[in-house]
Amino acid sequence: MNLRCAVLLFAAFVATAVAQENPARPQSATNPLDSLDADQIQKAIDALRQTHVRGPSLDATALTRATLRGLLESLSPGAELAGAEPATADAPFRSEILDGRAGYIRLGSLSAQNLGQLDTALRDFTENKVHGVVLDLRATPETTDFALAAQAAGRFVPAGTALFSLAGSAPGSDRDFVTEGEPLFRGVIVVIVDVDTAGAAEALAATLRWNARALLVGARTSGRCVEFSLVPLGGEHQMRIASAEVRVAGQPVYPRGLRPDIEVAQDDETRDAILEEALEKGMAPFVFETERAKLNEAALVAGTNPEIDSEPSAAGLVDRPLQRAVDLVTAIKLFRNQD
Repeated sequence: MNLRCAVLLFAAFVATAVAQENPARPQSATNPLDSLDADQIQKAIDALRQTHVRGPSLDATALTRATLRGLLESLSPGAELAGAEPATADAPFRSEILDGRAGYIRLGSLSAQNLGQLDTALRDFTENKVHGVVLDLRATPETTDFALAAQAAGRFVPAGTALFSLAGSAPGSDRDFVTEGEPLFRGVIVVIVDVDTAGAAEALAATLRWNARALLVGARTSGRCVEFSLVPLGGEHQMRIASAEVRVAGQPVYPRGLRPDIEVAQDDETRDAILEEALEKGMAPFVFETERAKLNEAALVAGTNPEIDSEPSAAGLVDRPLQRAVDLVTAIKLFRNQD
């Protein structure tokens, strides 16, 4: 059995095991509005203005506002109204080796400082003969610094590899991103993503899947794998418009996003609680179950009760996407050892 077949079989097994966590989505019916021509649209608008109980309020401004609202909904996530751009807080980098099975990396913010820490972690994993790396992008804030995304990908992809392009609407505006240095890690890569994985982080996940055979675990990404232009509208209002999109091997990520190889549902509240507590405890308590200490004879002699005194294990929180990612790394190592 070759490695690809083994991984696909394992993925099918895991997908079946978590099917109840990820119910199938019904396919949406075709919108009748899409089949109307210009004359039919105008007739519908005239009928609304003349017949509807609030028809007189449908003046030119109301119709134009409705047009804009419809365009924003249709073009989402590539266009949106926004206020002043909020300052993005730096997200810390974290790394650890999980039970000797996998190297775990929470990339945090895409920044030169975090990329330096990434280099240190990958060298440490190599020295400790770590077989696979889990790259967690769930705590990576949205940014459009695609050059940094390309630099991060270069840690896993051979020099001279065409990673992705940033294709704009203007002729000759495309930008290509290619790796320069040799990779620091050549083993198995599993990337954890979710609906908030966007922009440069989404480009990183896409190019690792294509160029480093990385497997994606989690939820479908946002689809906001674009570069935005800001258009002032007056006052505090402005519009963010997608002016260039990332394409990996010629294929766009916007607007559908990336569908993971293994989908694992996790609610935002649980995810945020785990990522916050893990800053102090590490990720291991949320992946591996540990047996709680029990009252015994030695404790009675000492006058203590470990069932009360011992610290509770992460308040029962379980990081299911990370569990699946570690399972994948373990399974691939097993299959490779059998080949």
